Amino acid sequence: MYRNLFAGIAAIALTAAAHAEAPVAEAIRTADGMIAVSWTLEGPVDVFVAHEADAGIEGATPLSMDDEDRNFTYQPAGTGRPYFLLRSGQGAVIEVAERVLPLEGGRNFRDLGGYRTADGQSVKWGRLYRSGAMHELTAQDYQYLADLDIAVICDFRANSERAEEPTEWAGGPVEHIDWDYEMDTSGFAAAFAGEMSPERSAAVMTEFYRQAPTEFAPRYAVMFERIAAGDLPLAFHCTAGKDRTGVAAGLILTALGVPRETILADYAMSDDLVDYMAELREEREAIDPEDPMAFWAQLPEAVIAPFMASDPAYLQAALEQIEAGHGSVEAYLLEVLDVSEADLAAMRRELLE
Repeated sequence: MYRNLFAGIAAIALTAAAHAEAPVAEAIRTADGMIAVSWTLEGPVDVFVAHEADAGIEGATPLSMDDEDRNFTYQPAGTGRPYFLLRSGQGAVIEVAERVLPLEGGRNFRDLGGYRTADGQSVKWGRLYRSGAMHELTAQDYQYLADLDIAVICDFRANSERAEEPTEWAGGPVEHIDWDYEMDTSGFAAAFAGEMSPERSAAVMTEFYRQAPTEFAPRYAVMFERIAAGDLPLAFHCTAGKDRTGVAAGLILTALGVPRETILADYAMSDDLVDYMAELREEREAIDPEDPMAFWAQLPEAVIAPFMASDPAYLQAALEQIEAGHGSVEAYLLEVLDVSEADLAAMRRELLE
């Protein structure tokens, strides 16, 4: 996996942590398979569960009424994905679901729902998913995913990545979109210019992110076109699920009006979900010495670590590069990705509540 990930960085490459506002409600799966639902709402709350993202209170089952504990533990039954609805004493309803999907072979597969926008709306659950490579999804995973009715998958990976780790989707009818391209790795060693240090690696990675909005614009344009057309639910992914995918998620959430600090926190979450360095240790031991990417096997882990990280500074660099060149991310969407004002309005109508 990582030889292709490195190739992607190489092709384009010739911190402070982000802290988002705490969510009003969370649903997190515990080690024993239960789902812990918690909230910060004041006063008694009615807790419901549904198995469709847009079921509403009318289609939900009551779990706990006038609950003032600010937490509830739920035992999942069957394979359907649960969505929890919390109704306050004033009648307001907040929906929450697990952000990270409980998949045996999933890689960084998560929902972009639930994030609050600057004007007080929320991104709907069950509409947009981001992920890494899907080649290790199991039969049980696909049984779970089939209930999500994913309609479109945008696979940002290059030809060799898809060939090495093919997606054998078995989660129901889906349109799989990919692109015929390959990464050029020839200039990678030169990018270091004889210097090998963590600082140099971070600089190369930052440059990758600055160029990503231009390099991957054709892929992002198609993704936005399908979202604006209402071809949902939609999942998008690359290999690690953090770089090309991270920029895509940042663009979508920005278009929806989610604050920057929340976007950067979502990006940084990849470090908590995947031990990229541990996986790299396994893979680089198997690299053929004649492989052009064997160069990586000779580098100290400290030098490689910045490429494995989801440092918010990387995504910040991409978004700042867009703003420097176009004035705003929205202007970039309009001018480069050919997203119209009507498209943005349609996206917001469909994805916000």
